[in-house]
Amino acid sequence: MTQVISVVQEKGGAGKTTLLTAIASLMVQDGARIAVIDTDPQRHLEAWAKKEQTDLDWLYEEDDEKLIPTVKALKKADPAYDAIFVDTAGFKSAMAMHAIAAANLILIPSKANEADAKGAKRTFSHVQSVAETMEKEIPALVVMMDVDTQTNITQAIVDALDAQNVPRLNAMCAHRTGFKEMTSTGQAPQGSARRSAQSVLADLQGRGLLGFYRSGSWPKSA
Repeated sequence: MTQVISVVQEKGGAGKTTLLTAIASLMVQDGARIAVIDTDPQRHLEAWAKKEQTDLDWLYEEDDEKLIPTVKALKKADPAYDAIFVDTAGFKSAMAMHAIAAANLILIPSKANEADAKGAKRTFSHVQSVAETMEKEIPALVVMMDVDTQTNITQAIVDALDAQNVPRLNAMCAHRTGFKEMTSTGQAPQGSARRSAQSVLADLQGRGLLGFYRSGSWPKSA
């Protein structure tokens, strides 16, 4: 069954598109069939995908009322997609609500600063509200982005999220130049950025949150 993964954070600049492109491109290299939907008016995801250096399908959708029908249509594709990723804008909107409602998994990026952490907490609460309204379970986790894991501020933000019972991945995307290069090349992250992104992917796999890997049929990349 096709999994829908939405990347949502009401605070702008938290690393939504970076997280999405890193995970989606690594999954493509593992043999997954992926589609990505850009709903952010800044269209950074579309710009990355247009370079056609990663073998996936993509589209831009600006009408919030069309997002769920678009996702449903993609889920009927033959051959089927293993996952559909949805990128959202950095503010609370009807589009974000529809992206949450369409999803089987929500990833909430946050950098190691107070503004991002507050945005992540509010976003997690919003996901819970949408899930309760729909009477649907939607797993949601914070992913720390662009961090130096050894700094006091990173530990302080992590402790604050934990104290508020906001679930998060243990793995983090470290501050690496390779993530900025990825955005301009249209490729998967390289070098130490790749290793960092792979740790996040492995954490998601280990928690059984990615249906593609639960199937047991995926070919591991070199």
